[in-house]
Amino acid sequence: MSSAVRVLMLMAALAGSRGTAREEPRRVILDLDGGGDDAWALVMLLANEKQYNICVQAVTCSHGNARVPDVLVNVLRILASLDRLDVPVYAGASEPLITPGSSRNASHYFWGNDGFGDVQFDSAPSVDSLRPQHAVEAMRDLFEKHPNKITLVAVGPLTNLALLYKMFPETKDKIGALYLLGGNRHGVGNTGLASEFNFFRDPEAAHIVLNNSPQIVHVFPWETVLLQTFTTRWRFETFGETTNPAVRVLNRVEKEVYAGEDIWTPCDMYVAAIFLNGSILRSVQSYRAEVELTGTVTRGMMAILHHVKDVNQHNVAVIDRIDSQQVQRMLVALNYAK
Repeated sequence: MSSAVRVLMLMAALAGSRGTAREEPRRVILDLDGGGDDAWALVMLLANEKQYNICVQAVTCSHGNARVPDVLVNVLRILASLDRLDVPVYAGASEPLITPGSSRNASHYFWGNDGFGDVQFDSAPSVDSLRPQHAVEAMRDLFEKHPNKITLVAVGPLTNLALLYKMFPETKDKIGALYLLGGNRHGVGNTGLASEFNFFRDPEAAHIVLNNSPQIVHVFPWETVLLQTFTTRWRFETFGETTNPAVRVLNRVEKEVYAGEDIWTPCDMYVAAIFLNGSILRSVQSYRAEVELTGTVTRGMMAILHHVKDVNQHNVAVIDRIDSQQVQRMLVALNYAK
């Protein structure tokens, strides 16, 4: 099978994942690390459950943008605002596989200490609805209960998924599909020196996932985020008068976080949008990719091995380009979701 044919098949499969008329909903687990862009991904999924016939099975939480207790509060705040505390939420890995992790100065916490811009809200959401089971065990149980029926959308460090692969290796064959926000396409980094934040926060976990996933991993890299050109002016003008209570929460958060920024980058939301509506894909290419673990300036960088031409050895499908206008329409629709 030629590389071109394989890419066309990947895009066709992804584009087919928009289904509104399926009898059985498409199930999804959202694995996140609690920043504002994670919240946009969650809102995008929940607001479109009916239109795209999906079911958010669980939200699993990891270290990354904030400590896990803060991640949980941020997720619950969004769910409470939408009256969706029925969605199961699980606490997961609180640190990378190898500790100590990178320093705060090196990893750059764009979203503040708590992931929500350190905004002082009037009250904290109740944690009574949190499930007691660990996120990795919850993942295992869900994938075993619905084999090959659940997609994992991972938009934080990949520690939870790496632990699943190591603790319950038989379960990885039962993951329906895997989409992630992370890694580099051309060595352009947004943290450390030459790596993307999620991979940098736990390079070993990223390495485990890319090298042990039985299916190809759909990767939305940092360079593709940079191709999107939503301005902060457009963002605040568009959502300033929203009727969506979750977006009102994010207005408060991002007023602080984006105070000095010109470009709005809701990174994790793009992966949620692609899961919902594969027709927004414009360019996808499969490769063999590895994660650099020892480089002084490249630790955590995803390296594309261009010399590996055998498509049977490819492990990632890199999403290079999407239809920004379609995504923009999906975003605007969130204004009126309840």
